[in-house]
Amino acid sequence: MTLLQYEVFKTVVETESFTRAGEKLGLTQSAVSHAIRGLEAELEITLVNRGRTGITLTSEGKWMMEYIQEILDLTERMKQEAGLLNGLKVGTIRIGTFPSVSASLLPSILKNFHQDFPGIQTKIYEGGYEEIRQMITSGKIDIGFLTSSASDHLDFIPIMEDHLKILLPAGHKLKRRKRISIHEMSNEPFIMPKAGCDELIKELFKENKIQPPIFCEIADNQTIIAMVENELGVSIVPELVLQGGARTTAASVAIKESCYRTIGLAVHSLDRRSPAADAFIQLAKKSIS
Repeated sequence: MTLLQYEVFKTVVETESFTRAGEKLGLTQSAVSHAIRGLEAELEITLVNRGRTGITLTSEGKWMMEYIQEILDLTERMKQEAGLLNGLKVGTIRIGTFPSVSASLLPSILKNFHQDFPGIQTKIYEGGYEEIRQMITSGKIDIGFLTSSASDHLDFIPIMEDHLKILLPAGHKLKRRKRISIHEMSNEPFIMPKAGCDELIKELFKENKIQPPIFCEIADNQTIIAMVENELGVSIVPELVLQGGARTTAASVAIKESCYRTIGLAVHSLDRRSPAADAFIQLAKKSIS
């Protein structure tokens, strides 16, 4: 068995296609098929189901994928450790991120990281909290931006507090206030964010015993902003959303009942993080402090 066979198998699993895996790796379809057949022969099990609708893992293949991912991760760590011993910074780091971090924090962090470690390649994967958590757990990525509440069983390094703010239409009577109690918003049509801060906002409402009328639930931040701009209701969004280049005529006001999400970096295990992941963590903390 070879590392190439492991890499081919991993790529087939990710792309669900021999053809797409070959394109990604620069191999022919027959070479990909030959590598998988060779791996199956050596292990004496069937790893993938080959059908008209694509490639799927067998139950044995799912089990073997965990070991293969671990071998590939250890190989990458070994390369990075060897690079450090030679005074070099080499390797690849796979980073997960969610939209508001992608727009506001990540660009400057990546710029500084590439300047300090030009030999380390970065691969970026964007998704929601649950997607990032699953990618870390499965080994698809090395490190991911998450909130403390979404990090679950992963090791988590906090780097900043992202305060939530009330978003008001430009003509709202309270827009010039420095702080607003959410009790003053209790009768306003409310646009509830989804797949992000909704649980935090719902908990805030519960703690203060209010139930504003929910006009709608929206996942996209730009849509939320547009609805507030058009006076369809008010909302609550993280400050990072407003710092990430989102242009708006809506007014943002601090919440009197302070509410924030703790953003940080999550890894499967701090004890087994790669040198590249450790370097990224340190630089991210330095960049945001």
